[in-house]
Amino acid sequence: MLEQSPLHELLDFRVAAAAVGPHQHLTPPHLIRMLQEAAMRNTVRLNISSPELMEAYGLSWVLRRQNIDCQRWPRLGERIRVLTAPTGFAGKLQTFRDFHLLDEAGNRIISATTAWLIMDVANRRLKPIPERVAALKKDLAPASAHLPRPLEKVPPPSSVDATIDSRVAFYQLDFNDHLTNPVFPELMLEPLGHDYLLGHLPTRIMIAYHREARYGEKVRAGVQTDTATHHHQHVLLRGEEVLATMDTRWQPLE
Repeated sequence: MLEQSPLHELLDFRVAAAAVGPHQHLTPPHLIRMLQEAAMRNTVRLNISSPELMEAYGLSWVLRRQNIDCQRWPRLGERIRVLTAPTGFAGKLQTFRDFHLLDEAGNRIISATTAWLIMDVANRRLKPIPERVAALKKDLAPASAHLPRPLEKVPPPSSVDATIDSRVAFYQLDFNDHLTNPVFPELMLEPLGHDYLLGHLPTRIMIAYHREARYGEKVRAGVQTDTATHHHQHVLLRGEEVLATMDTRWQPLE
């Protein structure tokens, strides 16, 4: 039984047709979209959502790190629940949030832990966490209930085996007017190719978001593959500038 607090939100979802791939399992980018929706609905209830922070302070949430561990990927039409809550702070700049994806029987099938920063929307600079957010500290669940924080480094690959170039499109932008979080892994996974993605599912995904990307910018996704161990390292570049890095581990689809 997962220990909860007044900050926790439990939300119901069904895996939609638009959220699965040819293997009929929920895809990683759509999982991240689902987790973001759960986080948004939780922050709205707690009065700390990006729209509310923008109106009050000109600030918005920015995802910095995301670790995802998968025991099983849900399939098309499956009913699932997402349990989420903020889980603590590191200094004045960083805060953390956990997610647990539960099947209909209440079994945890996916867990994710995230690190977030606050950005000034006007000048795109990081700002200290507002007191409105920091005040939630008193209602946090015990530390023993939290997932390990995503603090380990996610280095870029030393070399790449495949790359794909693309350009940031309008419908890949979020309400902060930059490339939305789920599209970063979507682009970085693409160099693995159709056959590999069709025949495998990830067991662990670690993503580090370094810089934002804006409309019309050219980006390049690269991957260094190890098909023997199914451990791959990914990077998203704008020229020579690293926008995001990712480390993934996979298993063959049964």
